Amino acid sequence: MKVEKRGKFRIYFDVLQLLDKEMKSSDKPSLTRVAHEANLPYDRFRNCLDYLIQVGMVSRKDGKLVVTEKGLEYVEEFKKITDFLRQMGLLS
Repeated sequence: MKVEKRGKFRIYFDVLQLLDKEMKSSDKPSLTRVAHEANLPYDRFRNCLDYLIQVGMVSRKDGKLVVTEKGLEYVEEFKKITDFLRQMGLLS
């Protein structure tokens, strides 16, 4: 079975979505769990997270990481784009 590599935009989508889910569902969120569920080595996950913080899609509030409005907007727009591409037969 051939597995396609994810592009960085898909990885950002996965990390944002999983991070938001983890932060909302747990009093003690685990970044290791997010990295594992995103199927990323922890060092690459940290680089991705640092980038998302730098561009304003994730921020720190009261010592916790939070997906910002900009990050949530990215998730929604990414879903719309991928749905459209699937409907056009350009994405499987």
